[in-house]
Amino acid sequence: KQWYQRRVREDSWEPQSKTTGEVPEVQLAYTFNNDAMCYGKILPGPTVTLQQFKEVVSWALTDTDSPRYFFKRQIPGLGEIHNEITDDAEMLPFWADSTIVAKVIRGPD
Repeated sequence: KQWYQRRVREDSWEPQSKTTGEVPEVQLAYTFNNDAMCYGKILPGPTVTLQQFKEVVSWALTDTDSPRYFFKRQIPGLGEIHNEITDDAEMLPFWADSTIVAKVIRGPD
């Protein structure tokens, strides 16, 4: 299986395919609140939006949940942070090559 790399630019949100024309897979790893269990899912790439992620995690949410979505990323000079994303159309940041790491916080606003 071919692996894909992030672009060198820090503001890049999508992995770069080593083979032109090939669509990379994106691996999602996510948790809910402080659960010890980590869930995974593979989606077609090269990018994933918040709306697509919401569709993946909807099985674990109820009508009374008001979830917040946080995505792990590296910020030069700051280190590891968890960035909250609220715009359904926004592309999610990659933590590692073709991998998005997320935490879903259930509960009231």
